[in-house]
Amino acid sequence: YLKGLAKAKNWNEDTIEFVVNQHYSVIQQWLSKASMGIHTMWNEHFGIGIVEMMAAGLIVMAHNSGGPQTDIVTTFTASRSGFLASTAQEYAACMHEILEGLNPKEIERIRERARSSALRFSDEVFDRKMKQVFNTHLP
Repeated sequence: YLKGLAKAKNWNEDTIEFVVNQHYSVIQQWLSKASMGIHTMWNEHFGIGIVEMMAAGLIVMAHNSGGPQTDIVTTFTASRSGFLASTAQEYAACMHEILEGLNPKEIERIRERARSSALRFSDEVFDRKMKQVFNTHLP
């Protein structure tokens, strides 16, 4: 769909590159070059892609539903780790705030909170918490 839309809009192929079904190392390379990440899936159960963007230090805009809303992206000013939106207008407003409304220090604080927040979902934390559950409930 997006390739067809880009063609229909006559968007320059030099400025848009579709990268699909790549190895994780390629995804990591792209994440290291990006500054923002957009995730639009409605009612995503969890959102590992969002966590990966946050771990890479991207400013994340995710759909205001499901796991991103309840478990991943915090939007309170004092602890904001990203942005939530539901409509195209809300996503545009988030982008505008990120690009025009935040100063570099605020952006860096959001990036750091996102990186720290993503650590909650690391393999090490998962292992530690699973061992706690097993030690508590199994003889």
